[in-house]
Amino acid sequence: MALSTTGTVNTTAWDTRTVIDRAYGALGLLPNQIVGEKISIAQDLLGITLADMVNTANPLWCLDRILVTPVLGQRIYPMPVGTNDINRAFYRSSFNITPATFTNTSAAYTFDFGAGNDTAVSMWSITWSGTPVPLTFQASEDQITWNLVHLTNNFTLGTGGTQYYDMGIQAAQRYWRVIPTVVVPPNTLSISAASLFNTPNDIEMYRMNKDDYWNMTNKSFLGRPLQYWVNRTLQTELHMWPQPDQNTVSNVVFYIWRERMIMDIGSLQQQLEIPTRWFWTIIMVLADALAMCTPDADPARIAMVQARLPGMLKTLWTSERDRSPFKMQVGIGVYTR
Repeated sequence: MALSTTGTVNTTAWDTRTVIDRAYGALGLLPNQIVGEKISIAQDLLGITLADMVNTANPLWCLDRILVTPVLGQRIYPMPVGTNDINRAFYRSSFNITPATFTNTSAAYTFDFGAGNDTAVSMWSITWSGTPVPLTFQASEDQITWNLVHLTNNFTLGTGGTQYYDMGIQAAQRYWRVIPTVVVPPNTLSISAASLFNTPNDIEMYRMNKDDYWNMTNKSFLGRPLQYWVNRTLQTELHMWPQPDQNTVSNVVFYIWRERMIMDIGSLQQQLEIPTRWFWTIIMVLADALAMCTPDADPARIAMVQARLPGMLKTLWTSERDRSPFKMQVGIGVYTR
């Protein structure tokens, strides 16, 4: 009789405690030995090793897009906590299509384009009068059935003022609204103004090196910022040049792809922010780190872990690619005077 398969893929989750247990098991420790201080040490080392992974390369799922609001004459823009580097930065201009008809309550901010005037929306701007909260963006034809367009996450909350939000779905609809994402207790909206945009035009900005930026004589020049320097210190900062002028502030947003750290490990009952293909290697990475501070680890097991780990890391990072084609243009020419 043939056995059946599960019929599911990637539904099994392993919490932090399971990863720790398997790492100690790789070193020859029994479950009854993994108690007390050993668990705390493993949690610390697991967090440190995950943070250290970005020193090798940027994991694909840790590439986030954010929209940064330009401020007149402001040169330095701090990036969200956890930003390791900037992958790309764009200067985005858009058309303001905000309709005149809207309603604003603490439960929803709704725009109406009017009958027979369905419009696609690619971006919102929201000016907060209170603390930003997680948002749900929706669109509808009849104000009865609402379709999900976009959800914000913890990285797009910001600190207030005017913020921009990129929409994931841009199908033309009559009604567009934003509501607070349902939490307990429920959040309320504190919005003083909102605008809608479409037809974005992105121009990639040029990344300067430190010497070129520092050697510029006038860093306070106002204009259209198309260059930037990344100051990678304890909190990553973007230094724009020129500084945004009034035209930039009126209809432009900085569209940025940032490379961030892997999320914190949290409690023993939470899941690590890594894909299934990473778990086995992370268990061995943790086992290798624990080997240095676990006196009762089996020396033979330590040797096995250290022998296997380099090959596993090589396979892991080799597989961390998007498989997109690349082009090479050979510039061989004849030298002439």
